Amino acid sequence: MLQFLNLRIFPIFHPLFGLTLLLIPFVSPSQSGGFPEKPNVIFIITDDQHRESFGFIENKALTPNIDRIAREGIYFSQCYVAASVCTPSRYSCLTGQYASRCRTPRFLDGITPEGQTRVTWNISLAENQRILPHLLQQVGYKTGMVGKWHLGGISDQFQSVPPGSDPTNAQVTRILKENQENYCRALRKKYGWDYAAAVYRANLDGDRSLRNTGLDVHNMEAMTQAGLEFIEDNQDHPFFLYFSTTLLHYPEVYKSLNADPRIGPAGLMERPITGIQPSRESVLQRAAEAGVTGRAVEATWLDDGIGALIHKLEELGIAENTLVIYFNDHGMDYGGKGTCYQGGILTPAIAYWPGTIKPASEERLIQNVDFMPTILQLSGAEVPADMKIDGRNLVPLFTREVVEWRSSIYSEIGYVRCVVTDDGWKYFAFRVPPSSLRPLEERMAAQLLNHERLRKEEPWWMEFVEIDPEARFFHLGLSPGGTAFEQDPFRPGAQQGEWHDPAPWRHNYFDQDQMYQISTDPLEITNLAKHPAYAHKLLEMQNVLKNYLNQLPGTFAELKP
Repeated sequence: MLQFLNLRIFPIFHPLFGLTLLLIPFVSPSQSGGFPEKPNVIFIITDDQHRESFGFIENKALTPNIDRIAREGIYFSQCYVAASVCTPSRYSCLTGQYASRCRTPRFLDGITPEGQTRVTWNISLAENQRILPHLLQQVGYKTGMVGKWHLGGISDQFQSVPPGSDPTNAQVTRILKENQENYCRALRKKYGWDYAAAVYRANLDGDRSLRNTGLDVHNMEAMTQAGLEFIEDNQDHPFFLYFSTTLLHYPEVYKSLNADPRIGPAGLMERPITGIQPSRESVLQRAAEAGVTGRAVEATWLDDGIGALIHKLEELGIAENTLVIYFNDHGMDYGGKGTCYQGGILTPAIAYWPGTIKPASEERLIQNVDFMPTILQLSGAEVPADMKIDGRNLVPLFTREVVEWRSSIYSEIGYVRCVVTDDGWKYFAFRVPPSSLRPLEERMAAQLLNHERLRKEEPWWMEFVEIDPEARFFHLGLSPGGTAFEQDPFRPGAQQGEWHDPAPWRHNYFDQDQMYQISTDPLEITNLAKHPAYAHKLLEMQNVLKNYLNQLPGTFAELKP
């Protein structure tokens, strides 16, 4: 485990319990308040949830089951992701590592001549890389994976079909079924899963076999059914369920609610899945009766599936021996996805464990790299000596006893590196490597070439893309002039949760150094790195960042030559 020189002893306050304290890191379960031995673990990771889709946060969504586990468990209000897009976020959850430790050929090929890494969707798991389910299997756990994977390595035998293919055609039906079987088989063989079902290789619209048949449609019931089957089959011994929903990511969830309910991850089913959670029709009815409007309606469909899992634990009498961790893969507010702004890296997380975890609201800094070492600690599994773990064990926060805890977190994306400190400050550096700073004519030519590719392959993006006369690189560093995804937060009328205007931080976006006092400026409007009066604070924050960079692969301009 990486140990930084920024540890502090912290109390935690919750109005129900008064002033209590946290415990030492990596204490054994037997020493930490009598945790059940080898508890079951359900790790729920959702996709692209705005804060308005959590009823207990903004009171705009009907999510009684999610609200319940937040109320009866620990709500981590200061949970940060190590990278703010879905693939590296998932990588960190299953490895306990920052994504820049990835060693796959695709990622390594993207390292610049200067040695600077670039974390985007180019992250995947390496062949024979040991991850969380492998280590849990070694101590007797049954492991199950349901839903969205998006970490590569399962497309070896992927078969596509031409655009406009009829999903009822016998040959197309066979291909879709075989794709699903191949995905599940590869997950079991390569990545430590005893069970895999209702698997989506990546985003729905990113799977050409589904997109070309018009079946790139969410099916919450299919994922819920698979999760329930795994729990029932493994109720008599320790299990780990990685429940990774496609909701609430694009394609538009509302359309899926009204789509043919027979559409599933393996093509058209003979009949819809019913009886395991409330009907789709009731989702719309209940939301309307509760006065829920807009995109927040979609969260009720997700919540129904979560509720079905919780109710199954209670029905089987194993709820008190099961830790449920709920995590949204990254932030989605104020155009922050794919950046290091607060809207992208700050995301809700919950730990729920009846009879073991008492209700609390935790404001200490945690990250998604923390989940793996926490689960390993509780399972009794050991971290191999040659495995790098960047996260910290969260068990001390579950018990709220005295502990030395981190005073900062680190996040990375594209050409940006960032730190947030527990005193309400944030610094990030945006450094485009010299090898990418070609003459304007070359960058402009590359931008136009990318636009032409979009026009042919993904024409629906064209209405969102404008030509940047300076052909600048954006934070992700994907293409000169930025991609449609990167440009989106600058567009008037963009819809990002309750935000309907261009991003509040847009005037600072291209500044190389940015520093914000997020305790008083949460929308990151005023870049204090520009002000001479904060020069000392800027240097202090840069040194915090250097501490992280020096322990991670890659160079980063003058901050890590």
